[in-house]
Amino acid sequence: MPEMTVVAVGMDPAGTQPVLLLREVPEPRRQLPVLIGLPEAAAIELQRQGVDPPRPQTHDLIRNVVAAFGRSLQRVRITALRDGIYHAELQFDDDTRVSSRLTDAVALAVRDGIPIEAEEDVLEAGAAPVQLLDLTGSDDPGADAPEAEDPDAPPASAGGAIDEAAEVEELRRFLDTATPDDFGGDDPDPEKGKS
Repeated sequence: MPEMTVVAVGMDPAGTQPVLLLREVPEPRRQLPVLIGLPEAAAIELQRQGVDPPRPQTHDLIRNVVAAFGRSLQRVRITALRDGIYHAELQFDDDTRVSSRLTDAVALAVRDGIPIEAEEDVLEAGAAPVQLLDLTGSDDPGADAPEAEDPDAPPASAGGAIDEAAEVEELRRFLDTATPDDFGGDDPDPEKGKS
């Protein structure tokens, strides 16, 4: 089963939706772009950066519960692409498998360096050419992203490179000023705020 690595969490070329970009390692280096939500992008990026919040987040809680029961996560598997939605599973040391959202599985995997694998048919169905979706601006996933000329400039077109560092900074600025209304959903108290 092909192994994947997280290359970037950035914005789509239109700058409207976060994208998780996974790349096959070592060859043939097919890419799997996954449109995700802002909360999921923030959770994965926090895990990638090794940020320890003052209180455990959901993925920290899951890791702690797994450890408390004496188990360990061995790998994350991307098992299916159905109706445009990626499905994943967590595989534990006793070969127990638990169905998971892809973003939750990736957030758990990146913090501890757990392997991420994808079924061949998922890669065949969802892979995109490297040059089309290179959010890092490089064919080398270990290379540093280039400096942004203007951090407030819109992202590059689908054919150009997108600066990962600038996209992460933009996401952080958004999250610093975000309110619950920015994430949509129903207001639990519709009378709140009315005069």
